[in-house]
Amino acid sequence: MSTKNHSDKSPKVAIFYDWLNQWGGAEKVLLNLLTIYPQAQLFTLVHDPTKTKWLPKNLKIHTSFLQKLPQALNNFPLYTPLYDLALEQFDFTEFDIVISTTSTQGHCLLTPASTLFLCYYHNINRHLYSSKNSLLKPFLKIYQKLDSYYSTRPDYSFTNSKTVQTRLKNTYNKNPTVINPGIDTQFFNPTSSSNPLKNLPQNYYLSVGRLVSHKKVDLAIRACQKLHKNLIIVGQGRQENTLKNLAKKSPNIIFLKTFSDTKLRYLYQHAQALICPQIEDFGLTPLESLACGTPVIALNKGGFTETLNNKTAQFFNHQTVSSLSKAILKFETKSSQNYFSKNICRQQATHFSASQFMLNFRQIVDQLWTNWNRKK
Repeated sequence: MSTKNHSDKSPKVAIFYDWLNQWGGAEKVLLNLLTIYPQAQLFTLVHDPTKTKWLPKNLKIHTSFLQKLPQALNNFPLYTPLYDLALEQFDFTEFDIVISTTSTQGHCLLTPASTLFLCYYHNINRHLYSSKNSLLKPFLKIYQKLDSYYSTRPDYSFTNSKTVQTRLKNTYNKNPTVINPGIDTQFFNPTSSSNPLKNLPQNYYLSVGRLVSHKKVDLAIRACQKLHKNLIIVGQGRQENTLKNLAKKSPNIIFLKTFSDTKLRYLYQHAQALICPQIEDFGLTPLESLACGTPVIALNKGGFTETLNNKTAQFFNHQTVSSLSKAILKFETKSSQNYFSKNICRQQATHFSASQFMLNFRQIVDQLWTNWNRKK
């Protein structure tokens, strides 16, 4: 017999997130959800405790059978066909609401008919729909049909941006509600504090994010090499060694591991600009930079077009060294004329606060939960 809470009590909530083995923008959104629902239990494919010290203490975490397989904590590619099977093994019988926050296959979850299943998409499965491997295409087409079927499982869908909303429309014929995530606009601010770092160059550009191929950090390195500009790169990831080899003969390129937000804030505050060469689904790091009064040099595609404008960013149109290099030079010309205002950058960032995201998300879910109970 189910022990679910009655409708007049707070619903029992489960939250799913793809995997717990890294730190980035999607993980910040997960923390926001755990703040909204502090009693929630967390479900995930795999969990590496050594890489998730940012999670709340005493959080109950459920992992899939993949947790026990060799190399699974590193998202071993050969296990990808097992993801949907692993997700279907979770038991949500005792939960009133299941919230999946996902960039891959979080809509695969199986929930009881009496449970409200909500899915917050950061993206569709990038590898499933963007792979250029011709040998995999027959297999991918089969799995795309399965994925389309899985997308019908959530009762309601949300997404982080209009960019991803369009992808969901084109891929699943869904029209999810957009709820923009946000940043801590109180913490990230232009007020300079004492320098927590040593031996920083006087003038530098900044790159912040995971060191993986689709972030295109190599373009920032090559452009700064070409123009003899200082570049500080903050992050870790699979491409770390490749990128370090690319920059090994360039003393103006500095790599820093991911570290405290206090140090990151200082880097934002004193950078000339944050460089963003990637196509981003939404993008939180540009907003953190703006909140610190620092403008952005960004690719004119994806989520950046929804959060940045010509007063806060120098856009470029192509993912090439040439296009980015020209944008850096244009940025410096405008900066010498005081074109980019700290106050305007800061003001733009305040439109995207984490507190507003949490308020919006909670209000929408509460209304859906009320409507859900009326139908019972």
